[in-house]
Amino acid sequence: MFKKIQNPILKDMCEWALVVAIALFVFLLVDNFVMRSARVFGTSMEGTFFDGDRILINRLAFTFREPTFGDIVAFPYAANPTQSYIKRVVGVPGDVVDIRWGQVFINGNALDDGRFLGLGNVLPGNVGFPQTIADDFFFVLGDNLRISEDSRFASVGNVHRDDIIGRVGFRWFPLNSFGRVR
Repeated sequence: MFKKIQNPILKDMCEWALVVAIALFVFLLVDNFVMRSARVFGTSMEGTFFDGDRILINRLAFTFREPTFGDIVAFPYAANPTQSYIKRVVGVPGDVVDIRWGQVFINGNALDDGRFLGLGNVLPGNVGFPQTIADDFFFVLGDNLRISEDSRFASVGNVHRDDIIGRVGFRWFPLNSFGRVR
């Protein structure tokens, strides 16, 4: 490709520049369309993720299917769209979500999932309950229900399908927690 360049140093520099350009292009392609790496900030997903964990967001996960109960999703925080939130889907379109007596109910059944910290002590936030989840929206909760800002609060609300960046399913740091997450 660089046969006409006579100077070997210049030829090497051009070859390296091409390699770097291709690597940058591939990185940007993967980061924007396939997989994105992110850092967990805060403790709202404790039990599953901890402050400082490094995760991968699969941007293609919901290309051929909708998010379902239990999926951990990433979406932009409404008050600061440059910041992403990660929460767990507990209500899908058509579900009736209610919070009463410190308990979360989905379609009349008490949420009984060991992934959530603080079950039985859940505050309803500042949105009205019961609520039926509208088409293309999802009700999400943080795994640490005591401190999570999630769909129970108007600042987050129910998450529109188009706002979901992808599914979080893998932690790559710290290395002692490396692997798939559920």
